[in-house]
Amino acid sequence: MKKFWDFSISWPIYFCTEDGEIESPFHSIKTGKGSYIYRLEKILDSLDCEYVFYMLEEYWPTAPMSARLFNELFSAFESNGWDALQVSPCLPYYQLNQTEYSILNNPVLQFDMKSDWRFSQQARFWKKDFLIKCLVEPEISEVAVSSSLSAEIACDYKIKQFTQAGIYFYHYFWYPITGVVHRGQFTPFGERMHHDMLVEQWARETYKVNSFIR
Repeated sequence: MKKFWDFSISWPIYFCTEDGEIESPFHSIKTGKGSYIYRLEKILDSLDCEYVFYMLEEYWPTAPMSARLFNELFSAFESNGWDALQVSPCLPYYQLNQTEYSILNNPVLQFDMKSDWRFSQQARFWKKDFLIKCLVEPEISEVAVSSSLSAEIACDYKIKQFTQAGIYFYHYFWYPITGVVHRGQFTPFGERMHHDMLVEQWARETYKVNSFIR
């Protein structure tokens, strides 16, 4: 996050855990134990804001999120009154429609009403109140699947009742779509990515080279 996030973006960044601490420039929100939905509702209730940019900790940026791009995305999201704007790599099971909008010469698409994953935990701008309306405790066992995935499935079903919701999509390949952690442990993909990061860190420290040129 520190490598690819542009800290000239004026929004505060919160790292949310049950009881853990995080170092500056991030802020900690401690939720205590509970279901995934319970903890997410507690996080959102604690934030005094109209909009949030939300992403799971298991998605590690591998390309920059510049202040210019972030601000352009938010400006379009706010000025057009959209309910959500996803900023992620595209997946083949999304059903997306063309729109009249573009941001930095890249088209903005809209989730079709029949598409799966109109509710998603990929990186998104949300109207906070709308996100809260979409949340529901899953009936499927969190132990059998995972807390975030079972909640995502349940919330994607609930969001279908909001037929007029404007849920938009902006393709930007700034993190791998495959999560790097699951229940606090590296996935196989995460293990490889972590190894590559350690090698990169060694090169920086040994030869004083820059890993990325902005």
